[in-house]
Amino acid sequence: MRRALLLASAALVLAACDSGTPIVGEETADASVDMEIIAPASPEVVARAAGEASASGAEAPEVPEAQVPQLAYAYAYDLEAPTDNVAALAARHERVCVQAGPARCQVIGSRSGRVGEDMAEATLELRAEPGWLTAFRNGLAGDAQQAGGRIVTSSTSTEDLTRALIDTEAHLAAKTALRDRLQTMLATRTGDLQSALEVERELARVQGEIDAARSTLEVMRARVAMSRITLTYRSEGVLAPDTATNPLSVALENALTVFMTALAAIVTILAFVLPFALVIVPIVWWILRSRRRAAERQRAERAAAPAAAGPEVI
Repeated sequence: MRRALLLASAALVLAACDSGTPIVGEETADASVDMEIIAPASPEVVARAAGEASASGAEAPEVPEAQVPQLAYAYAYDLEAPTDNVAALAARHERVCVQAGPARCQVIGSRSGRVGEDMAEATLELRAEPGWLTAFRNGLAGDAQQAGGRIVTSSTSTEDLTRALIDTEAHLAAKTALRDRLQTMLATRTGDLQSALEVERELARVQGEIDAARSTLEVMRARVAMSRITLTYRSEGVLAPDTATNPLSVALENALTVFMTALAAIVTILAFVLPFALVIVPIVWWILRSRRRAAERQRAERAAAPAAAGPEVI
């Protein structure tokens, strides 16, 4: 195409020279400026030049297309909602994904739990088609607001799989070519049975590497084709206003936590020591009681010894 344009431009210049049209304009009255003016060619000349260029068979050089980056996107959102609405909000999002179908959205994992009456948590992991996921992400703020909550944090991360895909495809192509050569060698073998068995073992090994490379390639392509999103739902801090007494409330909550932790430690220690105390305490009491009785008996014997000896004779 570029060569055709050059031929057309040359034809235009030649046509202008043949027609006698001046290329350089006449000097002005003050002779201060000289301007080169190329006269326009007629449509017939342009058509003739284009036809000559086409007849020459000139084609534009092929320019290799740039490799499109293969990116795997991952999104993460932290949502806060009232305690009673956390599980319902997570279940709603999971239901929306299931209704979209596995071709557009897949549930990778989900978890929900509740601690007492004041705290609830849930986690939902999805893998979805980028178009559907974009609409889903745009509606997260509205869903959280309807549940009485809000989006606390959001993040986006990417992993460039371009080089890994290219390397895996090249590795797969090389192994496929090797497998074809081994199959041809096995089909046209003229050696002994031992050589045939070695070729078959090598062929089985190469086929295993081909299958593994294909699996890896499919996994990476799936990661590029479908993005991942992790949703974390929690109820902590949703209903606590940011006031001047908030630090005191937090301190009191921490003090209660410390007190209950210490009490739990005492209960644990007692539970560990009590079985030993039930055995050791009676033994210690019996030993002390025996020693006390022995001491009393010795004192009684010493007091009775002078009386038994009788009165002293002078």
